Amino acid sequence: MAELWDVYDKDRKPVGRLHRRGVRLKSGEYHIICEAWIMCRGRLLVTQRHPDKNFGCMWECTGGAVKAGETSTEAILREIREEIGVAVTEDQLTYMGSAGGNTFFIDCYTLEIDAELSDLKLQREEVINAKFVTLPEFLKMQGQRKIIPRLYDYMKQFDFKFVKE
Repeated sequence: MAELWDVYDKDRKPVGRLHRRGVRLKSGEYHIICEAWIMCRGRLLVTQRHPDKNFGCMWECTGGAVKAGETSTEAILREIREEIGVAVTEDQLTYMGSAGGNTFFIDCYTLEIDAELSDLKLQREEVINAKFVTLPEFLKMQGQRKIIPRLYDYMKQFDFKFVKE
């Protein structure tokens, strides 16, 4: 079954239509995506995208599209559970802010967990690898263009403590 998204205008107001994933949005249409910056003992969890996806094999933080009828918070909780197999609650999340892109708004959250990589259950259609990185390791990956575009920019924009250390 096709994944459907709610469509929003430039002011993030719902326009009352649904959009099918994989079909190009029209000019002036937007959808919402969400992302979680997951920390564990001072290290950031990054996951490697499946090679068949856009930005295949690049590293990112857990997240994805908000489905029709979902809130951003419901979506990020679902994405964390689906992509890495970790169940968390809304009160464990900290909302950092929202930014706009060409066809999307991205809502960014932080989350602190206590886990080992062996505790994660990766959704193999989405994620092929995961690791916890320090800031120097993250910045090296960023410099090598192994991190998806704009992730670091959003972290700086919202004063994420990890990138300020």
